[in-house]
Amino acid sequence: MQLPQQRPHHDIAALFAGAKDFLRVSAPMVRYSKLEFRRLLRQNGVQLAFTPMMISDSINNSEKARQNEFSTGLDDQPLIAQFAAKDATEFVTSAQLIYPYADGVDLNCGCPQSWAIAKGYGCGLLRQPEQVRDIVQCLRRTLPARFSVSVKMRLLQSRDNETSVQKTIELAQQLEHCGVTFLTLHGRTPTQKHSKDTLNVAAMAEVAQSLQIPLIVNGNVESFQDACELHEKTKAAGVMAARGLLANPALFNNEYQLATSTPKECVEQWLDIAETAGDHLHFQCFHHHLSFMWSNAMKRATRVQFNSLSSRAQVLEFMGEHFDVHPRGRSLGASYTNCTYSHFTPPKHARHLAAEAEDSSWDAGSDGKFFTEFKTNQLSNDNTEDLELDGLFAHGD
Repeated sequence: MQLPQQRPHHDIAALFAGAKDFLRVSAPMVRYSKLEFRRLLRQNGVQLAFTPMMISDSINNSEKARQNEFSTGLDDQPLIAQFAAKDATEFVTSAQLIYPYADGVDLNCGCPQSWAIAKGYGCGLLRQPEQVRDIVQCLRRTLPARFSVSVKMRLLQSRDNETSVQKTIELAQQLEHCGVTFLTLHGRTPTQKHSKDTLNVAAMAEVAQSLQIPLIVNGNVESFQDACELHEKTKAAGVMAARGLLANPALFNNEYQLATSTPKECVEQWLDIAETAGDHLHFQCFHHHLSFMWSNAMKRATRVQFNSLSSRAQVLEFMGEHFDVHPRGRSLGASYTNCTYSHFTPPKHARHLAAEAEDSSWDAGSDGKFFTEFKTNQLSNDNTEDLELDGLFAHGD
């Protein structure tokens, strides 16, 4: 099928091959890995970025969903668009729609949340390995080989660790034979909660060793040292971070390898990006990111005041007055692509129409569970050094 390209596609396999040690990758983070934050991450060492997870059924059937959930610019590359899909038709349709604007698509088989599993998304697909294989094969038959297709997955659930690892290796090798460009593996099973102790580094190393294609490993990456250690122990081609990048977007920046919190310069970059973005960046998203990256610099009373701010002007005044943090007026020249989708008309199915009518699955205007719990943790903790993002984020780490 001939589809238009808004720009030449990057060769993602070559990107891995050209990495000096390991590829620095930012995770798909619902609500947070949007264009403006990806721009900040790319200025600070990230070499491959994912969009937030998008629901294929919504993207395929709603122009409003496409405009709300996806944005990009000519500087936003290389880029992988991640989708939650139940079957090959949904996933391939989304890939055809997004083809002009991204370098590849990723199938989410890693989201452990109960709502996703109940709808057949995320980890729910790991119960149907034949379905995952069919999805990859259908996409490979439809789009050019240079366009990347990948799967983000967890260790498969089993009665014991040895069987879990073996089943994971078998699925990973099957997907390799189906034509995936790379895989991402989170080192926990779907039922394991986030903690330092539950990450199975040895299992990730076994899976990496069993493959000829690149493997990105994911889990517990909260500093540059964590990333280097995970790479050293697994020999994986890439390392992905999620909550670590929310807390410190400069995590992969070589100039700040020993930093234990977000450098002031990085925060000022975010203020510059916000000024350039204007109305493209919603205040809520702008404010949340500052909360994640700068909370450790605030005492409790200051946090309470910061959380009550309701406009960008108030935030800029507050950051300047309390922390001498100001936008530097660096013109980024960052543009926004006018994403249109007239190149492809998605097929309509009765199930899609019914799902669209019953489910506008989440409210983009709400704070969301992750930030709500993070803010509660902030305000109940007087010790600024104890504030962490651990345990609050489900989709990346």
